Amino acid sequence: MARSSLALFLALLTLQGCSGSPPRHAWKDEKPAEFKIGVGDRLRISAWKHDEVSQEVTVRPDGNVSLPLVGEIRASGRSGPEIAHEIEGRLTKFYTEPVPVTVVVTEVKSYKVYVLGEVQKPGELAPGQPITVLMALAMAGGLTPFAQRDWIVIVRRDERGERRIPFSYSAVVGGDLQQNLVLQSGDTIVIP
Repeated sequence: MARSSLALFLALLTLQGCSGSPPRHAWKDEKPAEFKIGVGDRLRISAWKHDEVSQEVTVRPDGNVSLPLVGEIRASGRSGPEIAHEIEGRLTKFYTEPVPVTVVVTEVKSYKVYVLGEVQKPGELAPGQPITVLMALAMAGGLTPFAQRDWIVIVRRDERGERRIPFSYSAVVGGDLQQNLVLQSGDTIVIP
């Protein structure tokens, strides 16, 4: 009985691997996410005509930065203008005139994607700038001869929830570039 169950399971697995074309997906709905500052990113905070507040800081593991007069500011998960606006508001306690503040990201360390499975060098990639799926595969050393190139999946978790986005290497190389998405930080590419 166990042998027949095993044989049936293997037959179904083989049929699944040989089934038609890769699943369809609405790639055009996958818009690049707005950049959010993350842990490890380096920021230049400039308060106009107030050098005592202006500094270069690194976002700590707790997601915060510290500034003179201002104190602790949550930076992780926010944009530069959001942080600047909060700093400006806190500085109104110390200055009679509004103090314009700018926050510039000088070094990105928080953008990371992961490549697993049939590539030469699986693991974490920290490119410092957004990359596409093909770029990530190239950075991982390319596909192995055993890769199922038309059944690649991008696992993404964002405000829409966690989902699996199909990627067909053959289709992209053949000209279907809409599948060559810009990866979001935290995306995982799985190559069976």
